Amino acid sequence: MQRPLYRALAGAAALVLAAGTVQAQVNQLSNTATVTLNATKASTLTVTPSIGTATLASITDNSNANVFSAVSLQTDWNLTAGTSVRLMGWFTTPASALTNGSAVIPTANVEGGINGGGWSAFTGAAVGGVGVAGGSLQLFSQPVAAANYFGTRSDALNLRLNLVGYPTTTAGLYTGTLNVQAIVQ
Repeated sequence: MQRPLYRALAGAAALVLAAGTVQAQVNQLSNTATVTLNATKASTLTVTPSIGTATLASITDNSNANVFSAVSLQTDWNLTAGTSVRLMGWFTTPASALTNGSAVIPTANVEGGINGGGWSAFTGAAVGGVGVAGGSLQLFSQPVAAANYFGTRSDALNLRLNLVGYPTTTAGLYTGTLNVQAIVQ
């Protein structure tokens, strides 16, 4: 008769040991694994003109009333550094900003202004490698800092030919290309 009791006690002891093993696994934690996340957004700087061609219906000699059709420029930036965004306008060849066959109008007679401000000729220097010597004009300089590294601005670019004192122009179509580019400094 003691054998069944021994067996019962042995079974109970095994059950207690098994329950202790199960209880030891409850709330057991693994190591903490980590994954580093890196995501990069590239800086952007863009200039978008409202039109691709500005026109002047008729050139008037010896006049500064030769105003081209309006051009709107939108400049957008999303930066990580810099102290200013500058918008530059320039002609590749200052001696011949606009040409009509062999007849030319130099950059000294092409003027620009922003938002109704004063007129200035495209005779300045390049800024930060943007533009050409004697054929450039800084259109604006916008201060930036950490608080406004993301921004946009819209500007009215006014363009005219100032032909006061300039020799009589040859009849025909004069064409030229104004380059507009922003730079962060």
